[in-house]
Amino acid sequence: MAEDLMDKVFSFFSGDGSMTDEKQNMLKQTAKELGQSKYSRFFKLRSEEVDPSFSSFLFFVYKTIYPLKVFMQDQKKMAMLRHMVVEACIDEKILETVNRLSTAALDTQAKTTSGEDLIGAIQKDVEKLKNQFDIGQTTIVDNQYEMVSAIEQLVSYNFSGFFKKFDSHFVDGSFAIEPKFPAIKVILIVDQIGDFLTVSQALKPEDDWVDFLNVVKKIDGREIAMPDQFCQMISMLREIHTSKILELMVQYTVRNPVWQWKHLNLHEAIGESWLSAKIAEANAYILKINTAKKNSQINALTKEIFESADLVRLENYTVHLSEPYRRKNVDYFLYAEGLNYLKAFLDDYVEKEIKELCDILLIRGQWTNNTMAREMSEAMHALQESQKPILDLDTVMSEDGADGGRLRASLLRIDRDSTQARTINSIISKVNDDAKDIITDAAQSLIVVGKHLKNLIDDKQKKHPELMVNWKELDLASKEPIVQRMVGNFKRINYFIQLMHLCTM
Repeated sequence: MAEDLMDKVFSFFSGDGSMTDEKQNMLKQTAKELGQSKYSRFFKLRSEEVDPSFSSFLFFVYKTIYPLKVFMQDQKKMAMLRHMVVEACIDEKILETVNRLSTAALDTQAKTTSGEDLIGAIQKDVEKLKNQFDIGQTTIVDNQYEMVSAIEQLVSYNFSGFFKKFDSHFVDGSFAIEPKFPAIKVILIVDQIGDFLTVSQALKPEDDWVDFLNVVKKIDGREIAMPDQFCQMISMLREIHTSKILELMVQYTVRNPVWQWKHLNLHEAIGESWLSAKIAEANAYILKINTAKKNSQINALTKEIFESADLVRLENYTVHLSEPYRRKNVDYFLYAEGLNYLKAFLDDYVEKEIKELCDILLIRGQWTNNTMAREMSEAMHALQESQKPILDLDTVMSEDGADGGRLRASLLRIDRDSTQARTINSIISKVNDDAKDIITDAAQSLIVVGKHLKNLIDDKQKKHPELMVNWKELDLASKEPIVQRMVGNFKRINYFIQLMHLCTM
């Protein structure tokens, strides 16, 4: 049977004259089926026109589903719909795991559980959820969500374009007055009929549409479709498909008894994406715990390191000016906080107390190992030289700077030109790399200075020092006992290196 049909298709389009009679017989059969159809009123056989009753039916469908179209254009509401549809068909054990991973449940648990223990519990439940939500459960969820996909297909139909065939002034979403629909030649709307058959094919009257509408009502806060009317529409659409009235109309009009509309095989992977979203939410909570812990550690370290409360030293590469980029979901200033602390540390301590102490040790000190002295001296010079690249980076990010000007221009255009995101990401990624390099190099230099200070502290406390031979002279040159200053500076450097590590994690 299938081979016979394909042979006929090839013959019709190849112009084989021997098939003319067969084609005519098929068209006669098509005309007969049109006359016998329950929906024969939709088609005027003699004039090959669509009867106004069909256009009125389409308007009924359009009017019934228009509120759903508006609802489905709201991404937040659609996200809630997906969530509720999925959770309506998962078993109790999975739901228990999901509930334990909810933000509200985790917030409650966080009040009595340490961050480390809570992270362990979250990770355990995530693994459990992955095992529970297996391929069988995923298939159940995907099949359930096909109802939503079927409706999404229908509301995507260009009803407005169809009705403008009759009235060029037709306004989408206007239902005050039902348009007058004259008869129209089928040949003029062949594509529209084919598209309508495609988008309405997956709707099944046996599905629980009342429950679906109740879920939508719960989300939207109002009833956006009358259940009886909606179910009647679904049933009529199925009857129209079963009757084949629309494809018969087209087949007869275009003289092609084997004309077909495009069939779609709906398959939604909503289960997999839902699981991914749940895992992402759990990981986001873990990040929240780690971020809170990190911020607490940073606050504690800054109190130990800095005496001044005013630590803002940069003007352009700052956490505050980074926020507009973060809100647009593009790259932002990852190391602004760390670079700002580095600038403050260089200003307040390296250029003052640490430099003064190192000058005493390096200039007045009589070292037994010149290599160690040279290492310490080079590290101090590198620290002082790091001031310039910090200022250069901050300057280039100003409104008049090469990168800052381009960034602000791209940010202004990003809402209407999504390609600007690539420009922003490219610029900020490079600046972030430069900032991290500055911080890393400065931290390495501080580690060298700190290492030698530690060695000198140990040496000063020995009965017979080995690294420095004139400690008494250095004590006299220092405004405070030299060992006290070395211990204080070593602690401050050690705390600051920990701070830089946190700021570049």
